[in-house]
Amino acid sequence: MIATRAPTSRPEPLIPEPLWRAQLYVWSALALIYLGWLLVFWPGVLGEDSAAILMEVDQPDAFRSGKSVVWYFLVRMAYGLTHQVEWAVGLAMLLCAFFLARPLAWFWCARRRILFGFLFVFVAAAPHMVYFAGSLYPDALFAAASTALLFEIGLMLRQRNARWSSVAFIAIAMPFALFVRPNGVLFLLPLLVSLFFVPKAMRVPLAAAIGFWCVLVAGVTQWHKSTSQDALDSLVLFETAHLLQPRAMNDLWQQMPDMNDPWILRAPKLSPRTMEILLAHTTREKIVAYSDPVYWDMLIFHPEGPQLGAIPMAQRKELTREFLRYNLWHNLPEVVASRVNVFLSAALAQGGFPALDYAKVVLPRTNATSQMRRFALDKAERALRFMHKTSYRARWLLWTPFVGIALIGWCLWRGVQQRDAAALVVAGAAAIQLLAIVAFASAGEYRYLLPFFTLPLALGPLLATRAQRESVAKVTRGAVHHNAL
Repeated sequence: MIATRAPTSRPEPLIPEPLWRAQLYVWSALALIYLGWLLVFWPGVLGEDSAAILMEVDQPDAFRSGKSVVWYFLVRMAYGLTHQVEWAVGLAMLLCAFFLARPLAWFWCARRRILFGFLFVFVAAAPHMVYFAGSLYPDALFAAASTALLFEIGLMLRQRNARWSSVAFIAIAMPFALFVRPNGVLFLLPLLVSLFFVPKAMRVPLAAAIGFWCVLVAGVTQWHKSTSQDALDSLVLFETAHLLQPRAMNDLWQQMPDMNDPWILRAPKLSPRTMEILLAHTTREKIVAYSDPVYWDMLIFHPEGPQLGAIPMAQRKELTREFLRYNLWHNLPEVVASRVNVFLSAALAQGGFPALDYAKVVLPRTNATSQMRRFALDKAERALRFMHKTSYRARWLLWTPFVGIALIGWCLWRGVQQRDAAALVVAGAAAIQLLAIVAFASAGEYRYLLPFFTLPLALGPLLATRAQRESVAKVTRGAVHHNAL
């Protein structure tokens, strides 16, 4: 039999080269879009959280914003030296563009041009993504950095290798993905797992980068104490106040003539100690009046509200114990329904967003010298306002985080079916993040789910490279069979 040459297939590299050059081009394109938006809406969109971080930079010894120490020092570095807000907004926007450019460059270099164009237009340069990046909130930066981090970890695990460029990029993204928001520390888990999959030559620099940022942030946190809210404490205050809402059927039930029937359990909704702590601080009527189904802000921050955050810490710990011991389990259907309500309110973008010109309310409360609409680009502003308004009206479709959430489920299913460690680690970390938000979020804010809107940039390459590996494996098996014949 005459031997014939087996068919060959040259697989595309998992991290195409030169990726950094393509990333530079994509970053430049995104930077033009982002900074062009900033020129129009100078000095950026500012909300109440923006005012808080600016006031902390202005008065670091007298005011605490409750934001992470990494976000504080980023704003302090950009705004504190100049007292011009646009420097902080511009820096955050450039960082967002830099992190999003990395996975986008992969799609371009891997010759997946349709996906590249779609993700560029409808994710990275989407009107609301640019809006959040320019709002002086840490959420867009966290979404971009965490997506880029998961993208790099996923491909690193897929090829069981790491390049110096990957380690360098992870080192840059790490502080913003892990520490710019308190829940980002959950992404430390896939980083630690990745240490077991890379060669020893890359394990040391990667471990050094992880250790450096963890030690540095821990040390800086001791120097500048953050007053960020504890997730469980916030949940307890929010849900406890929610359970105080009157229920018509409950009131009717309590008025029934068989009140003294020993066979009927008449347990209170909240434990006696819970009511004792709350009523010693304020009235039930005030808590009910300032309670919102999907926001806890009025309970804590409104000057005329119950200000539950002022309850002494020892008593708040008692409230947590009472909640975990009695209030949660006795009202489990209501608490679960509240968790679903808060999550859907965030996922469907039902919450409020800072107005595009709210900066004029914030700037007088700070030491900022920024000038509103410095360049007076009125025609461009009208056009961008129209785009933003159009995008907002279709937000259930154009802003949806459910695509990223569905990809998490797909990756987990394929990871289990095919024993794909890369998919399991990356999608598993994203799933834990999602469960944490569902379980502990005390406000139905869309920006908390922004990482799941950008997540297709990280999970898309994982699914694509898995399909590529399967295709190559089929070709290889076919070649072996051909040679055998």
